[in-house]
Amino acid sequence: MLSESLLNELCHNKTRGVIATVISSNGQGPARQGNTLFWASGQLIAGTVGGGSNEQQVLQACAELVTPEHVVEISSFLPGTLPSCGGTLQVKLIKVDFGNPEEAAFWKKELSRKDREQLYIMGAGHVAMEVAWLADRNDFQVHIIDLREELLLADRFPENCTLHSISGKQFFSKNAPAEKDFIIIAGPDHATDLAVLEHVATTSAHYIGVMGSKKKIGSFKEILKKKHLWQTVADRLYAPIGIKISSKTPGEVAVSIVAELIQVRSTFNKAVRIPI
Repeated sequence: MLSESLLNELCHNKTRGVIATVISSNGQGPARQGNTLFWASGQLIAGTVGGGSNEQQVLQACAELVTPEHVVEISSFLPGTLPSCGGTLQVKLIKVDFGNPEEAAFWKKELSRKDREQLYIMGAGHVAMEVAWLADRNDFQVHIIDLREELLLADRFPENCTLHSISGKQFFSKNAPAEKDFIIIAGPDHATDLAVLEHVATTSAHYIGVMGSKKKIGSFKEILKKKHLWQTVADRLYAPIGIKISSKTPGEVAVSIVAELIQVRSTFNKAVRIPI
């Protein structure tokens, strides 16, 4: 996905280039189906198809493209007898002219689609901010939900992030998460977090992460049991949130959380629950 500001710049400059999109992968490397990059004027402008030798071959194929579009198969290679680790990709290359109004309109819509996994973060504090930046860089579409206007500032979050000045309970009452969506509850106090947790427990979101101590999570568990919500959410609840890496600072905690998000996403909704 290319940012809105970059797409506007490409249109303003009437840039011509090549869009390369992964249409299949054997799963042996970091590239995923749908990964996209944009090449122009002999260089990578934005995006990635996994990096490494595979990406270099894709960029070379962009430079050599003479037809309007072409599908290439790319296999990673290393000199000598070292094993390959980048896998095999099929990549579709399409020439695009952002100086053509019809083409520009089509690609602006196509490349700005919010087709990434949706990540809803209830809370806009320090950890939430760090998570938003890391999650955005790892292809999550991030939404921040918080009533605290002093924290809900655009320059604290990625450009593609959507900010919602509303309570978490009200937001999820109006916007029911889909089955593939991710939710992080990191609000200002226990009561707010519990209210949101009780509500989203009845939704189909397959990842619900809650920040807090083991004592806090334990009390939440008992309340959910009394309200007959525990069995509804137990296999989707990640609490305390994050992979255990002895994290302390907001940045470190964010790394542990986003690592967990990526791990869950990679299992295609077959998440391995971390027991409470």
